[in-house]
Amino acid sequence: MLVLLRTYSWQELRHHPWRNAAAIVAVMLGVALALSVHLINASALDEFSSAVRSVNGEPDLSLHSTTGVLDESVYARIAVHPSITLASPVLEINTYAALDSQPRVPLRVLGLDALVVAAMSLGICIIVAAAIH
Repeated sequence: MLVLLRTYSWQELRHHPWRNAAAIVAVMLGVALALSVHLINASALDEFSSAVRSVNGEPDLSLHSTTGVLDESVYARIAVHPSITLASPVLEINTYAALDSQPRVPLRVLGLDALVVAAMSLGICIIVAAAIH
């Protein structure tokens, strides 16, 4: 192996140092270009996903409890944090509804804070009104 390296590679490097340096720089630029394209693509997909979530009204962050019960003090600390614009508690329960002789029917119960929802819808109305005028 060393014989081949000494015979071919070192002679090539010695006779054409600028050609080899240009080849190394070309490979480095190619790798940098591939990485930059990958980063730009990932950034564009992330921004598009964020825009779709925003249009659909989905939250940027959602907290869930592993035990099924989230301590109310956690919500209180999060709601007053300076970097949080809006925090709204949502209770979601999956249960069943049944009449006397009817079979049970799956039922999903959602509980929202009416004051937060009213503030959100008021903000949306103000934004829409400002956009119309």
